[in-house]
Amino acid sequence: MKEIIYIQAGQLANYTGTHFWNTQEAYFTYGEDEHSEIDHDVSFREGSTSNGESTYSPRLLLFDRRSNFGTLSSNRGLYDTNEGDLQQESLWNGGVAEYRQDHIPPSNYHVRLDHEAGDDDKSLETDEDGVAPQVSESDVRFWWDYSRVFLHPRSMRRLPDPPDWESTEGNWVGSKDAFERHNTDTDLMEESFRSFVEECDNLQGIQVMNDTSTFGGFTGSFLTAYRDEFPRLPCLVIPLMSYSLPGHVRTDNDMGMRTVINDALYLHGLASLSTMTVPVQAPETWVAGEWLNGIDLKHKSVYQTSALLSAHIETATVPLRLRGSMEDLDSVCGVLNWGGSNRFAHLSGAFPLPSPPQAQRDFVRRAYDFSLISGGQEKAEDNFQATRLEFARIYVARGFSSSDRRQLDAWTESRRPLPYTIFAPAYPVPSSFPTFLDSPAASTGDKLRAPTTRVLSSLHTTSRTSEMFAAYAAVVDDCVRRGAEVLSAMELEKDDTIELRDDLWALRDKYVGLEEGDAITEDLELDVDEE
Repeated sequence: MKEIIYIQAGQLANYTGTHFWNTQEAYFTYGEDEHSEIDHDVSFREGSTSNGESTYSPRLLLFDRRSNFGTLSSNRGLYDTNEGDLQQESLWNGGVAEYRQDHIPPSNYHVRLDHEAGDDDKSLETDEDGVAPQVSESDVRFWWDYSRVFLHPRSMRRLPDPPDWESTEGNWVGSKDAFERHNTDTDLMEESFRSFVEECDNLQGIQVMNDTSTFGGFTGSFLTAYRDEFPRLPCLVIPLMSYSLPGHVRTDNDMGMRTVINDALYLHGLASLSTMTVPVQAPETWVAGEWLNGIDLKHKSVYQTSALLSAHIETATVPLRLRGSMEDLDSVCGVLNWGGSNRFAHLSGAFPLPSPPQAQRDFVRRAYDFSLISGGQEKAEDNFQATRLEFARIYVARGFSSSDRRQLDAWTESRRPLPYTIFAPAYPVPSSFPTFLDSPAASTGDKLRAPTTRVLSSLHTTSRTSEMFAAYAAVVDDCVRRGAEVLSAMELEKDDTIELRDDLWALRDKYVGLEEGDAITEDLELDVDEE
């Protein structure tokens, strides 16, 4: 067994992470003769409640602003304490006027789950009609409202809410006070992280997912300390990029420009801190198209878009948790970075897949690239064009029948370089998942097991990553040439900004691969030969 420690920071990261952990919970089995294909010890730690009952909780460090935690308290199923009810001793003997915020009621979903657990076996989640409690999107106020797992109190780190006049968007450092707050918060993070490390027998690495706009600097500070202490331990980072796309923000939009430069700074730092980085573009920037067939997706619903992201992130990384799998973070990153200089990958996939799948329709046109900077004016179909300048690719196919596997294998045989394909069990769809699928997930025939659906996800390194670095380098270069005030507002020295620009161009050059002209010529020659 090789454990993974997970880190989530930011609102979108925690919305996505909540779906991720609900999926992990769906893999648990409760019958004596049942066997799970997932090794739970990779991602979960065993502990006990105050009553001595055995429990599993994620190996997770979770960070967010205090106001985003909603009804989550440190007593959620593990300990009989409540932060709001703790009585603290005071040296003041005079009168005290106490004001308390109104109690936030639990979500209807949690009320129903608690009711079922109290009235029947805790593993049974169906009501008297045999229907599982479903999440109503109108009831989702916070990411915790649809969580199905218990968190250890040490997992939760509430960061103070910023004053009303201070924005956290695009705040890499910003000021001496902000820098000191980063250091204070990061110290707390390191303290909790070490306690999780000490519980592991054979730590394979960490998986980080964070919002770049609000937690880029915070996560960057932690990863710097992590690298100092664990220089060789693999680190997979999934930065959830801001909705401010380079090249699509007006130069007089100070907040938008701050956010773009913040993203550039974070990506630049990850080039040396992360073993493999998989940037994911903000849901607001996704381009509608054929890839959404089968899903009635609301782009403005963070509850829905985070579920779709989680399905692909969980699927792409499930080989790390399969029982008996030889894959780990080091080997997966090694396959993607076979040349030694490609430490940024793309996440793409098709969800859900019909049965039986058709190669061109489902493996190509419905395989959306979530890492590609699309922009509002680009046709969605441009995302589906397979580039010949691909360095490596790992496919993870969920719920494929033997005939489906043969079809996928036959299709991948014609691709170069030859992709590495891993087949895994079908993707479980717990009752906390949005009801946006046109066709319901297939029933497992067991009321204790979540229905399932088929997914195809992939991680791949490609020359198209150069487009991302070129876009950010161009924005930084423009700011340097104009002497933009946003640089001084972020306390960035001119020399440091020039160095950032040059490094981004250097990163761009690493991903160009073959000369684009040669690639086009090669394609034209192939077309002539075929004719």
